[in-house]
Amino acid sequence: MGLAGRINLVVVSTLFIGLGLVGYLYATSLSSAREGLVDSNLQRESDILYLSIENFMLPGDAPVAARFFDEVAGLSAGYSLRLYRRNGAMAFSDNMTIDAVNAAIRKTRFERRNELAKTVLSVDISDRLQFDKATAIPPESVFFSWKDSGRSYKRVYRPLLNLPKCAGCHGSDHTIRGVIDIRADVTNEVRSEALTVAVSASGFALMALALAAIIGRILRAVVVGPVIAIGRLCLDVSGGDFTGRVDVKRDDEIGGLAATVNDMVHGLRERYELTKYVSAGTITSLASSQEPRRVERTLLFTDVRGFTAYTERNGVEAILAVLNGLLEKQAEIIAAHGGDIDKFVGDEVVAVFSGDDAPARACDAALDIRVAVAANAAAYDSLAVGIGIATGHVIQGMVGSHRRADFTVLGDVVNVASRLCSKAKAGQILVCDCTKDGLGAGSHTMAGPYRVTLKGKAEPQIVYLLQGKKNVIKVGELHDEA
Repeated sequence: MGLAGRINLVVVSTLFIGLGLVGYLYATSLSSAREGLVDSNLQRESDILYLSIENFMLPGDAPVAARFFDEVAGLSAGYSLRLYRRNGAMAFSDNMTIDAVNAAIRKTRFERRNELAKTVLSVDISDRLQFDKATAIPPESVFFSWKDSGRSYKRVYRPLLNLPKCAGCHGSDHTIRGVIDIRADVTNEVRSEALTVAVSASGFALMALALAAIIGRILRAVVVGPVIAIGRLCLDVSGGDFTGRVDVKRDDEIGGLAATVNDMVHGLRERYELTKYVSAGTITSLASSQEPRRVERTLLFTDVRGFTAYTERNGVEAILAVLNGLLEKQAEIIAAHGGDIDKFVGDEVVAVFSGDDAPARACDAALDIRVAVAANAAAYDSLAVGIGIATGHVIQGMVGSHRRADFTVLGDVVNVASRLCSKAKAGQILVCDCTKDGLGAGSHTMAGPYRVTLKGKAEPQIVYLLQGKKNVIKVGELHDEA
């Protein structure tokens, strides 16, 4: 997942969690408020009924109380009112209370009733726990939810205390005379609450999505877009393209980062251009040890024959065009064979080959250079190169001052390769005997050996002529330097 996707995921998750928490608290508070309101109403109703029962019972109007309960219960289909004895049986359903009161006052104050129901109702076993809590000591009003046939109800068990003014008829051996059961249908309210919560949740979800889209777009424009542009520029730079830049002009941290990256790319472009003037060995040495050491290398020198006279006959632009074309082609071939251009000295190329097969690769490069120059003679105004190759131990290290230095090679082998290059005629490739010995048997065709006196050497040197398709010299065509 990309940066933009991760930011959007974080934003959406944060908003959904935050708004979801707000929605949950809203739904909880709404439900709690409804529960509290219903409980408060039921408590008020139970208080009113409690007082009504007392006022009915004290004068001895129990039948009036019984009718009152029946009539109130019939006012609404969603409303139920019942009175239970403390043992859970329905009050006014038999003559038990009448007999107990008549016995307590020792006279027949209330007549037994004959039109009683055959079945005595009692508290449902599923509600027994709440009923027992209401009749426990100390007694308390118990509120609870109840469902029946898909309808939702809110109920309260309100204990009816046996006060001293009631003990004259009901006796003083018990604290609770009965329990008032009030049941209110809250199905519509519950559904309305659920609908409100659902609508609110949908609104919260839509709001979260809208905010996520807005914040995501802003973050993409402010952060993600510039970061992606910076990443693309860095990718281009890693591929060698230093022409791009990040077009972000702001005074914040992103703008500062973009400006820093642009400055960095500009500096890298300058350094990249400078690498054209520095050998690969110098660049490699900067990342490794720069300590001087003695190593075996194969040196290849090329020089354009007749170039001094050519410069006197032609203009500057033509001279540079031809020379750069020759040097570019040679550098391309040397690089293809694993060589390192140590330096360009005017029309001369100095290349270094390392490794066990360095002599073979240097000779192959020389042959390819001779073929390429001859094949493009018209483009190079018929100029040709002489090539010298030598193999041996050199001192490799940094040479120069602390302000300007080159990582190059020094030693007798360098001088030998240079002298062989000077000795070679146009199209000739001269190699020392050490280079020949380093070649695989039969891999290259050599002419020689020849003894050649080189400048700086007291004794004649044994050299060979690396043969190719053109300009194979014959014995006697080599002459000592003056």
